[in-house]
Amino acid sequence: MSDPEALPTAVQFGAGNIGRGFIAQLFHESGLQVVFVDVVASVVEALNSERRYTIRVVGPGAQDVEITGVRAVNANDRAQVAAELAACTVACTAVGSAALRHIAPAIADGLVLRCKRNGGPLNILVCENLHEAGKVLRDLVAQHLPEDLRDSILAQTGFPQAVVSRMVPLQSATTSSPLMIRVEAYKRLPVDARAIVGALPPIVGVEPVDNFAAHEARKLFTHNCAHATLGYLGWLVGCHYCHEALVHERVRPTLDRALSETGEALIRRFGFDRQEHREHVEDLLRRFANAELGDTCFRLGRDPIRKLAPHDRLVGAARLCEETGVEPQGVARVIAAALR
Repeated sequence: MSDPEALPTAVQFGAGNIGRGFIAQLFHESGLQVVFVDVVASVVEALNSERRYTIRVVGPGAQDVEITGVRAVNANDRAQVAAELAACTVACTAVGSAALRHIAPAIADGLVLRCKRNGGPLNILVCENLHEAGKVLRDLVAQHLPEDLRDSILAQTGFPQAVVSRMVPLQSATTSSPLMIRVEAYKRLPVDARAIVGALPPIVGVEPVDNFAAHEARKLFTHNCAHATLGYLGWLVGCHYCHEALVHERVRPTLDRALSETGEALIRRFGFDRQEHREHVEDLLRRFANAELGDTCFRLGRDPIRKLAPHDRLVGAARLCEETGVEPQGVARVIAAALR
């Protein structure tokens, strides 16, 4: 068995649901040692003490996936974060869009150190629920780079945005280990091929795509829009879980109508194949029906102000429909439910 310390490293900013419950699995299964960067001292301490944790896949494809050889650095230790970034093979952020400005200085420090050591190009996958998140992080990092090195460092650094579709519900506090995390089996990660600098190492599940804007829009106006529909309409009719709302007689017709509207709009705007998009939606609905995931209408509907933003999953979907000649009656009903 190989020594984890001898493996090339992947620096994962954020040891929460997506970082620990999704991206780390892809890195681990690709032969990389995962180094987490997080601000929660108890999580950092637990990762360094245990050096492993379990991802519990529930529903179809159920299994326990052991992630071994991990370690962690406190995000406030900028010098250590910089040292890890200077030496790694690939990095990723999954910290929440509001936290990007907080990690940008340490990333800049790491890139400067990497440049001075002639460490070569680095790609930082940006797994944030934010439009043009890769560009946002790049601009934030650029502000903290020394002027004389800024252009050369940015030319050697990619910030490819990713579309995260694995469903990771709010975690129960009753699991046998505080590090264990429950997820669904889905593990595809489309990333913006045009933003990659040099070449990514082979990473399980990572799919560089040229038409990234189309994939980003489909995630937002299909997956996220459907989740919002189940969240807001489910809440209004008294459903607790996503899978209950999915089959409720007062929810499902609106869900189907909204997905039909956004699907037609996406096909008209981006040229998706109709049959392929239909299969995409059917697969999504099968995943939503995973009762063992225990996803709640509360999680799907929380933070309604953000989800009602002009370009987000509901109002943005309605605008896309109107721009492409589709009347968004179903989507409008969901917006009304969210406002209520």
